[in-house]
Amino acid sequence: MSANAPAQSFRPPISTLEMRVANMTFMLERLAQDCAPLQFVRELTQNSIDSIKAHGGHPGEIHWDVDWITHDLEPSDGYKLSIIDTGIGMTGQEMVSYINQLSSSMHEQSKHGNFGMGAKIATAPRNTQGVVYLSWKDGVGSMIHLWKDPATGTYGLRRHENGEFWVRISNDVKPALIKKHGTKVVLLGNKPHESTMDAPDGAQIPSRWVLRYLNMRYFRFPDGVTVRARENWTLPSDHKHFQMRKVAGQAAYLKANAAESGTVELSNGKAHWWILKEKVDDSGSNFSSGHVGALFNDELYEMQMSRSGVARLQSFGVIFGYNRVVIYVEPTQDRNGRLTANTARTHLLIEGHPLPWNDWAAEFRNAMPEAITRLMDKVAAGTSGADNASSIRERLKQIRDLFRFTRYRPKPEGTHSIDTDLANGGGRSKSNGNGGGRNGGGKGGSRSRAGDVYSLFADTGDTPAEEVGGMTDPIVKWVSVADGTRSSDFLEDRAAKYLPQANTIQANADFRVFTDMVARWRKFYTHVPGVETAVEVVVREWFQQQLVETVLGALALRKTSSTWSEVEAEELWSENALTSAVLPRYHVDLSIKRTLGQKIGTLKGQEVGS
Repeated sequence: MSANAPAQSFRPPISTLEMRVANMTFMLERLAQDCAPLQFVRELTQNSIDSIKAHGGHPGEIHWDVDWITHDLEPSDGYKLSIIDTGIGMTGQEMVSYINQLSSSMHEQSKHGNFGMGAKIATAPRNTQGVVYLSWKDGVGSMIHLWKDPATGTYGLRRHENGEFWVRISNDVKPALIKKHGTKVVLLGNKPHESTMDAPDGAQIPSRWVLRYLNMRYFRFPDGVTVRARENWTLPSDHKHFQMRKVAGQAAYLKANAAESGTVELSNGKAHWWILKEKVDDSGSNFSSGHVGALFNDELYEMQMSRSGVARLQSFGVIFGYNRVVIYVEPTQDRNGRLTANTARTHLLIEGHPLPWNDWAAEFRNAMPEAITRLMDKVAAGTSGADNASSIRERLKQIRDLFRFTRYRPKPEGTHSIDTDLANGGGRSKSNGNGGGRNGGGKGGSRSRAGDVYSLFADTGDTPAEEVGGMTDPIVKWVSVADGTRSSDFLEDRAAKYLPQANTIQANADFRVFTDMVARWRKFYTHVPGVETAVEVVVREWFQQQLVETVLGALALRKTSSTWSEVEAEELWSENALTSAVLPRYHVDLSIKRTLGQKIGTLKGQEVGS
């Protein structure tokens, strides 16, 4: 460099200081809170599946079983849950590398595949005593012990007596299932002597809870992968129910137990549907009733069963026979891979947003499979009781104007003129019919929308409008466990449910308010032969009228007022609201007495109500 050349400052190459996690324990336990109680079963199973796939295409086995070595050597420790696979296995050094880092995996990580963190998140905080990994690779066994150190409160690998975080193990403890390659994971629980084989909170069918969960979590398993789970492990080993049962997944169950099936194409996916046979395998290994879920990469997400499943099926238009219909919606993955699972593997997301269940439901209703329609017609035909709609409609004619709250909507050729800045549910008619005068209030005046500053700038000129009115009476269908139109957990101890999409009220014939009233009036007419059906018809007619009036009134409020949002209006016809609507019984009782007197005869000489 010349003596006269200007000095140049040294510039180091551009680099990045890698971001680290300062409090791993907090992060691990916080993420674990988002996991479902049984999520660890899925995560460990999926790790085993991936390990088998990585083993050169060899067929593999996965067994969920008791860790019999612990049970035999330390019976006081209870039954420890374990999972064994015949996958590729890991060396001691590999286990230290993969298991002791939160987002690390021996398998390829991707947003659509293995995250490298699910098993650790779902398993470690539920087993602070430890998760023991025993793995064989090329016939050599190694062990590590992941735990929460009671002295420091941090998660990590426990140091062994040899000073290392992994140790060689004898083949004496190698499961018979494993030959040269494979892994066994043992769950020790959160306290000494805890039996981790016992069904956790939220598990169904305690004697076979692992089997049940996996069957409901997986649609099918990959070819060459066989999964089995122990059931009735506390029974003697020679008992016929002490066995390892194959986990087949929902696809095999539906194929064996469905009468009909098909697919409905949706705008961004497809809905697979099945109609279950009237008699199905209800051993408890699978969910044997109607339900709805999402299907992605042969796994099932967002499963809605029992009451929540009925609600979702009815939103899809399956109003009757829902206990026999299964729907799995399989979203379409686009070229950009926007469809993925959340970190806890509990929900599916499209660009971070929840699945569009309402849109799917509307599309399915519009393309309802003929087979499901036939099923609904068959079940609905079994509803008991007379059709009281005509009688109720005639009575409501006298007060129909009460269900038509005056409302106006803008229309160029309308004969009315409104102030559209008034928040009374769609405008108010001007005092003069031709739009003259603002009736006290322009922009910024006292008539602007309360609490909405931006309404001060709304265009609220004189607007031609027409009067809005008229609604269709809802259809009422009585449902009962006895005739198969209601499942026992649907509308239990509730009066009715309103389905807006179908404009249908499902009235629970088994609700005690209704049955008590039927019993009351049958008692008064015991002297009349064959009166049972007549009394039931009249009682239902008058309660049916209360339900219809309640729904009509709620619909009128929603339709004619902007102060009732859709969510708020739904509360007016919720199951609880409709139950409250039938609780007042004085006037209903008087109406029943009058109607029965006209149809059967008055109760002369008898004191009713004493």
